[in-house]
Amino acid sequence: MMKQTEQQQDARLAEIVALGRQRYLDAGGDPRSCPSGMHGDDYLTDEERQEALMLMQKLAGVCIKDGYVYCQGRSWKLASQDK
Repeated sequence: MMKQTEQQQDARLAEIVALGRQRYLDAGGDPRSCPSGMHGDDYLTDEERQEALMLMQKLAGVCIKDGYVYCQGRSWKLASQDK
């Protein structure tokens, strides 16, 4: 697979967001408003949501490794997901 440039990543992210927006409008959503963006209210498939998250992390320079988030020279521990 070819490595995407930042411009290509940005264009793909915009495409995914536009797909979700069109589905929202097709479902009768208010054209002057937008869905919340929360899981289940973003009108994206699970695959699109994962791809969008990955692209946003790359474009923003966010790295998640070993339970820590690294961004702009800072880092912090992720909250535990134990239930």
